[in-house]
Amino acid sequence: MFFRSINKSPRCNLCIEILYFLMRSCFEFQLQPFLYKIIFDSMDSEIEFLMLIHLSYVTTYSMTNILPHFKRKYHFFSLSLLTGIFVGTSYIPFPAWAVLFCYIPLWFALIVAENENLSLKTQFMMAWLSQFTLTLIGFNWIYYTSTEFGHLPPVLAAITLVLFAAVMNIYIPLASTMATWLKRKFNLSTVQHIFMIALSMSLAERVWPGIFQWNLGYTLLWMKWPLFQWADTVGFLGLSSIILLIQAALLTALLNYKTNKKMFSALTLGIIAVLVIMHFTGLAKETTWSETDQSVSFTLAQGNIGNEEKLISEYGRGFQPAIIEKYISQTNEYLTKKTEENLQFKSDIILWPETAMPISMDPHFEKHPLQMKIQSQVRNWNSVLITGAYSTDQFKRDHLGSLITRNSVFFLGSDGPQQPAYYKSQLLAFGEYMPFGEMFPFLYKLLPFVGTFERGPGPVAKKLSLADQRTIHVGPQICYESLDPEFSRGLAQAGTDIIFNVTNDSWFGDWAEPYQHMMMTLARGVEVRRPLVRATNTGFSSVILANGQELERSQINTKWVHTYDVSYKSSAPLSFYTRWGHFDWILLFFGLIIIIINRPINMRKNK
Repeated sequence: MFFRSINKSPRCNLCIEILYFLMRSCFEFQLQPFLYKIIFDSMDSEIEFLMLIHLSYVTTYSMTNILPHFKRKYHFFSLSLLTGIFVGTSYIPFPAWAVLFCYIPLWFALIVAENENLSLKTQFMMAWLSQFTLTLIGFNWIYYTSTEFGHLPPVLAAITLVLFAAVMNIYIPLASTMATWLKRKFNLSTVQHIFMIALSMSLAERVWPGIFQWNLGYTLLWMKWPLFQWADTVGFLGLSSIILLIQAALLTALLNYKTNKKMFSALTLGIIAVLVIMHFTGLAKETTWSETDQSVSFTLAQGNIGNEEKLISEYGRGFQPAIIEKYISQTNEYLTKKTEENLQFKSDIILWPETAMPISMDPHFEKHPLQMKIQSQVRNWNSVLITGAYSTDQFKRDHLGSLITRNSVFFLGSDGPQQPAYYKSQLLAFGEYMPFGEMFPFLYKLLPFVGTFERGPGPVAKKLSLADQRTIHVGPQICYESLDPEFSRGLAQAGTDIIFNVTNDSWFGDWAEPYQHMMMTLARGVEVRRPLVRATNTGFSSVILANGQELERSQINTKWVHTYDVSYKSSAPLSFYTRWGHFDWILLFFGLIIIIINRPINMRKNK
């Protein structure tokens, strides 16, 4: 048997061979040229691409040749570390070079560790090291945000990142350890153990709390693999589950390469068949959702306002007229230039980012002189202006006695506001509200810097009247509301034609977060099959159509304006995912039950 040979080899050389085979197949032999092209095209240069390959190989080689000098169990931890590196460097903004086998080293180590009777505690720590490493790599921007937004010293910012990485994705060791416990409890086979781990992780990542729940499904959209089109059926969480199950099948096939040729062949062909079918059906889905009958032009303005300038203006200490003038002049110059180039040019809707207006805006646009200036410009533009801003309720006060503030979006036409302002409903903990603050008001006194924003009503569709008498229903998102798939489902169910997102990602610099946030936002448009328009302060601003095609993307940290002709289908049908959500968790849970009950049945048959 396979595991008997493993026990005789303290270095687990077969694992080295497996990892090297996977990497060599993907990169040197190019057995999948279309994947190779996609990966290569995502890199800035051939040198960067080759450096990544070299780094991966050197890492694999060094891990497997140095650590045998230590105790045997530390060799397993080397594979855990390798998994963390594989996952972390396969996620946005890295190319998805290891997305189809990134968890295999960890799962292999867990299986061998279980076969050698290592404790659950040891196996938990092995999986914890993987999640710690991948989180450290994928969420490195926490350090920058802690210094830029939290004003922490570098040492404390580094500690914050380490603590964050220690618990952020702890569902990975929890799920894998639970799978091993179930394996022992029900005397499951090795193959069943592998799939139990994959299913447990798939279910765990669906329920683990967090505002930034990234998963491997988003990498498919990042790399523009047609497989991402299936998000309109299973969501991106469902795509992540499919990837994990493919990895489980791949590991099972590799383990049976010499001992069970039939299983190896069946699983290999099955994996290829699934990928090919999803690839070509994904292309068919793209064609289906390309049918449109309406179009509306959006002009997006990216002001690129620095954090210090924004904070000073928002506290009312200066820069307010300058920032407003910057957005007005930036938009005005662009529209004037476009009109001179083409007399037929028009912009139906102008979209400014989150809190583009650093003032608390009056809902009626009647009092504040800066608002009146904006109103005058909108009349000249003959467009609908949608802008992020703050708003206050003159009749409500928070626990500290200050006026209630809302993170808002205003809809301004030539004759004034067309719709009541939209108020952000999914607030950011500690940044916009105090968790349990209503139950324990003293928390606000202990942490006075915490925001006291009021929560809005939730996903709504706003009906706008355009200059040419047409109407359109738009669905507003503010910042991290785009990370919640259920919120976008609500927008589509409310009758939205086009979703728009306004964001300020200046707090994250040009680290990984703007890339991750952008793709997770655009992903919502694919899930609900509605065009999604995204305007940000510093980038990235972009548009994705219902068929998953992303239009021109802005550069980060640049002043930028662009007009898009966004085509859509009036009264478009709801996608399967919009109607039913993440229904597939039932299938995953049912798969767990089948594995558990199937083992005793097989044992009785063999008696």
